[in-house]
Amino acid sequence: PARAPGSCCTLHMHPEQVLRLLLGESWPDAAWDERGSGSGESGSGGLEPMPMNRPEWVFFGLLTFCDVFVLLLLVSSIGGFIGRLCDRRTTRTGHSDSTSRLRAALATQSMTVIVPCYLPNEQHILMETVEHILSRLEYPAAFTLILCYNTPTPLPVEADLARLDGKVYPGGRTLRILNVIGSHSKAENINAAMSQMVDSELVAIYDADHHPDPESLLVATAYMRAYGVDCVQGSTYLRITRSPMAYWINAEFFVTHFVYFPALQFITAMGVFGGSNAVWRVATLNQYQFRCDVQTEDIELSTRVALGSVRIRFCPEARSGELPPASFSALYKQRMRWAIGWDQVTMQHFRRISRAPLHPCRKLSLYYILPMRWLLLTLSLITVFGVPFMAVWQVPIKGVSGTFSDPMHVGTPPETHPLLKGNTRLLAQYQWLCFMTIFLVVVINATLYEWRKPWRILFVAIFVMFGQIYLLFTCWLCLVSLWRISRGTDSGWVVTDR
Repeated sequence: PARAPGSCCTLHMHPEQVLRLLLGESWPDAAWDERGSGSGESGSGGLEPMPMNRPEWVFFGLLTFCDVFVLLLLVSSIGGFIGRLCDRRTTRTGHSDSTSRLRAALATQSMTVIVPCYLPNEQHILMETVEHILSRLEYPAAFTLILCYNTPTPLPVEADLARLDGKVYPGGRTLRILNVIGSHSKAENINAAMSQMVDSELVAIYDADHHPDPESLLVATAYMRAYGVDCVQGSTYLRITRSPMAYWINAEFFVTHFVYFPALQFITAMGVFGGSNAVWRVATLNQYQFRCDVQTEDIELSTRVALGSVRIRFCPEARSGELPPASFSALYKQRMRWAIGWDQVTMQHFRRISRAPLHPCRKLSLYYILPMRWLLLTLSLITVFGVPFMAVWQVPIKGVSGTFSDPMHVGTPPETHPLLKGNTRLLAQYQWLCFMTIFLVVVINATLYEWRKPWRILFVAIFVMFGQIYLLFTCWLCLVSLWRISRGTDSGWVVTDR
């Protein structure tokens, strides 16, 4: 409350007036007179604004709470983008002097590449991946590629693979074949390869459909050397985009790896292992085993190592191309598995986070990555769909009793106005400004990294502009995932058809 000049009455400032003063806007006298009335004291000239009713206050508080997270997303997106632009601790190929020094330093670090695969689903693509990695992937030292696979039944292709075991390629690169008998998952294949064949200092993991960019391994290992971390997670894109669905997935991958993950890293100082296109220190990874009883063994491992002192960082510039799912059905099954996996990990490790001997900031970061996903999804729904709905929802100006009743207008209709008005309108405008700023950050990112393929830039922009569709899809997956976990039907691993 503040005293009106020359008045003995108390002037209670309306929330809309407070917001306008904070934003540096003037308050029109006419607008204030419409919202208020005289105090009733002769000659006082005081104004008593009409207070907001209960629905207005509830929506105002809810929108303010949402805007706090919108601001968090805005700051982290801009911070992650600027941080990557200003990062000079990594060296990409093409700069002769620095690259030659980097190659000489990395040549002292032994490397093993693991490609887990499932037969027969991936039998037609695995040799193409092997040839790509052994002939096109740049690394200054010889390395071994371990193709570890499992199959429910014997296949003719296994004889061909056995003949390739031990073959030496140019540059001293060696191919090893490992049939993991009794395995039923990617996790078991990697565990077997790590325990039986890996004796190097570093290990890179790629899925069977991945074709890493020629310089990606060099970029990732340089990034690891520069930051001294235990794992570097690169980015993925679709190397074949022949349908609108493929373009949509590719745009989603770009926004995730070049905007969301760097923003997550900026706000939490943590990264997440994505299961493929990642480089690990063998000494660190050997301390852990991939679990076979969860849908996303990579996220589960990331959580366990984060509960310790292991550090993971994102490096979007280390890129690898993968194949799109064969159909929307395959895509849906893949995303459902991901959603169930994230929710399984969140529920299993929720209490461990609070009991872990971690710094409070690291605990808060884990809560932000895991359980707070549900809160962020809820707030996103309110922001994206609730605000436009409230803009046209009419509420009574006076009183709350009988609100929204009398649909047939039998009685005298009350004087109404949109709930999204005044103070709440300013908050909605703030949200729109934040959204446009984030959209600009995404488009600039796409222009910097996809300028050779303008169609990809266009689809990234379209993906962000129509993010409501993606939000609904994600929320649906989350709801079905939680339902299946509650019913105990979250087991079973479905291979993605490519």
